[in-house]
Amino acid sequence: MLVGLCFLAPAIAAYFLFMAYPLYRTFALSLTNWSGFGPMRNIGLANFKTLMSDATFMRSLRNTLYFAFFSSVFSVVIGLLMAWLNLYLRRMEGQVFRTILFSPSIIAPTITGLLFMFIFTEEIGLLNNVLRLVGLSNLTTAWLTNMSTVKQVVVIATIWRQFGLCMVLCYAGLQGIPGAMIESSRLDGASDFTIFSRILVPLIKPQIELATMFTMLGGLRIYDSVVALTAGGPARQTVVLPMWIVENAFTYSKYGYASALCVIFVFIILIFIILLRLIFRGETHEY
Repeated sequence: MLVGLCFLAPAIAAYFLFMAYPLYRTFALSLTNWSGFGPMRNIGLANFKTLMSDATFMRSLRNTLYFAFFSSVFSVVIGLLMAWLNLYLRRMEGQVFRTILFSPSIIAPTITGLLFMFIFTEEIGLLNNVLRLVGLSNLTTAWLTNMSTVKQVVVIATIWRQFGLCMVLCYAGLQGIPGAMIESSRLDGASDFTIFSRILVPLIKPQIELATMFTMLGGLRIYDSVVALTAGGPARQTVVLPMWIVENAFTYSKYGYASALCVIFVFIILIFIILLRLIFRGETHEY
């Protein structure tokens, strides 16, 4: 037991130093009114009461949940379908296909935002130019400044960056399923879609849960790509919670209020993790 504790000691120390203590300090700071200079003045729960009347906070929270939900759902669905289609490719073709589709996941979020900015910019954007080229000029619009399209653009950019990871995780699970099980299902008359929906998907439930967890947390923590793509505009329509936290801390020097936002943010993430665990709980399959 002593040897085990010695091996665990560095990890435990790192956890308390880089996770537990910062969280404690953030909560303590959320109870103060501090500008970054001078003494901290304790104000109790006043910062949390201010949150309830902060219109920008409410909007940023709605936007964050919107981006997290839709980007996660579509990333997992598209990634799962791509993983399934990979089963029908030969080994070399599959490796090339997976490498191409996974490559967006290793691109920095800021670069992703800039790439999609050049696609959706009104005058020089690739999408509008293609629409004009094929005679659909009536469909062109200012995608990044149109309030009815800007959120969808952010979701599309996030999906493009995340679905490759979902594909790799789901494909790893599909590879672990014995081929004999699939062949016997075909001999019994099951169609490819029936095999996919009734056999393959239930058997890779842990991989789907992991992919959903990664994409959901990535959507909740979205920041860099939104800053690069829209900077929170137009008219604060795409401001997200991490962006509002950074602005309060480093632009307005409201470190106490920004810490209160962080506490609420951590609480929201914990709720989502618990909900995902409840959604994906159930029977386990052995094969």
